Amino acid sequence: MRIKAAVFDIDGTLVPRGQGSPSPAAVRALRALSQNGVAVIIATGRARYTAEPVLGKVRPDYFVAANGCDITDAAGSSIWSSRMTAEEMYALVDFCEDYSLPLEFVFSDAYHAYVGYDALAQKYRALGADQSLMHVLRDGEDQTRHLQDMPFSACAAMDAQDVQRFAQRYGHLGLRFLAFDNGWHDVLHADADKAVGVGMLLERLGIAWAETAAFGDGCNDADLLQAAGFGVAMANGAPQLRALADLVAPAANEDGVARVVEEYLLSEDGF
Repeated sequence: MRIKAAVFDIDGTLVPRGQGSPSPAAVRALRALSQNGVAVIIATGRARYTAEPVLGKVRPDYFVAANGCDITDAAGSSIWSSRMTAEEMYALVDFCEDYSLPLEFVFSDAYHAYVGYDALAQKYRALGADQSLMHVLRDGEDQTRHLQDMPFSACAAMDAQDVQRFAQRYGHLGLRFLAFDNGWHDVLHADADKAVGVGMLLERLGIAWAETAAFGDGCNDADLLQAAGFGVAMANGAPQLRALADLVAPAANEDGVARVVEEYLLSEDGF
C-alpha cells in the first residue's frame, strides 16, 4: 500500500491529554512524512487558532479544523468551510438558555460563549496546561458576534438526556452531537464532520481514501478511521474506536504515532 496522505487528530493522539505539545519523536516522524511526499493533514475538533499553539514544531500541509468545518492550507488560505445557519444557531441558544446549559460557538476569530461564560471559563482553567483555549474564549453573552459571520460549529454542556430533549424539539434541523467529554458535546451542521472535511480535501488533492492513513482516539474519529485505507486507533482511545481500527497503536504518552509512522508508513517493509 502506498500512503499518500496521513491524517492526525491532536488531543489524545499526537499530544497526550494534559501535555503541551507533540514529542520530539512525533515531530521528526511527521517531518519525515512530508519529506517523503506524504501530505500531512491535521483533523481536529479544535479551531485552527487553538490547534497551532499546541502543535508547536509540527507544520502540517493542511488543517481540517472545527471537526471538519474549516479546511485551510499551510498558509492559512481557506479551501472549504461549513457554517451553521441562523436557524440552527438560534435553536441552540434558545434551548441552552431554557435549561441553563453553557454554550459557545466556534467563530473564525475566537470561541464566543453565548450562554454561561463563567462556567466555560472555569472549565478551561481546569484544563491547566492547555491555556491556548483560555486565550481565545470571549464573553459573547450580548449574542452579537454572528452579525459579522456565522460560526463553524458549537460546543455545549449537554449530556445524553439533553441531546435527546433537543432532538424532540429541534430534530428537524439534523444537527450532529459528538460527545468528547463527560457531559460535553460538539455540535455540527448536518453535513459536516472530520471524514466529510478530509474527503473533500483528498478529492481536491487527487488522493484516494485507500491511499490515506488516519490516526485518532475519540468517537469523532470513527468515520475517519473507517474511511481510511489504514485506520489507526490509539491504545488510550475509546474502546469502540479501537474495535474499528486496522491497527491499535501504543498510547499517545508512549509515542504511539511516531512508532506506527516509522514502522508502517516510512519503512519499505511496513505493508
